[in-house]
Amino acid sequence: MQFHNPTAAKVAINVPKNHAALRDAALAAGAAALVELASNPAWLVKVGDAIGTLPFPPVVVKYGHPGLMAFMILGMGLPGGVIGWLGRNNEDKKAGVKQKQLHENIMLAFWLLAFAGASGGVLSTVMQGKDILTSPHAKTAGVVLALLTANAVVAYSGFTIGGGATPEGRKQGRTLHAYLGAGTGIAL
Repeated sequence: MQFHNPTAAKVAINVPKNHAALRDAALAAGAAALVELASNPAWLVKVGDAIGTLPFPPVVVKYGHPGLMAFMILGMGLPGGVIGWLGRNNEDKKAGVKQKQLHENIMLAFWLLAFAGASGGVLSTVMQGKDILTSPHAKTAGVVLALLTANAVVAYSGFTIGGGATPEGRKQGRTLHAYLGAGTGIAL
């Protein structure tokens, strides 16, 4: 393996030239895992059954997930996005920095709760006796979680993804973050 960077050459790991067999095995294992997960694995059904023994009213099982997600989107996602845009466009830099920090805190909590909500949605689906990951909602939720994660990666890279580490590059990264976030908000 040839390196242009002498430091990289010192830490190089011998990697086979042909990755096809490893790649194919990984893809097959991943596909098998998704098929197993989509057909409600036994352990998840047991968890759903155990939670189903708790005295939750049927209305909570059916509407708890959508109600909490609507509250989260309207109570955290929308205000967090608006605060981010206000911080981005604030001419008072000191106030803008405070708004950006608040945006970061709100959206980090939103991101964590989105994944918690996804697990709650999966359990709710199992408790209702439906297959998970086969509904259009499960697919679109997966896309939204991926978009939220991609936007978090852009932000926590220091906005260097999408433009580079130069001041102009960071400006482009912030623009990417802003519009990806707005698009994700619209998708929600």
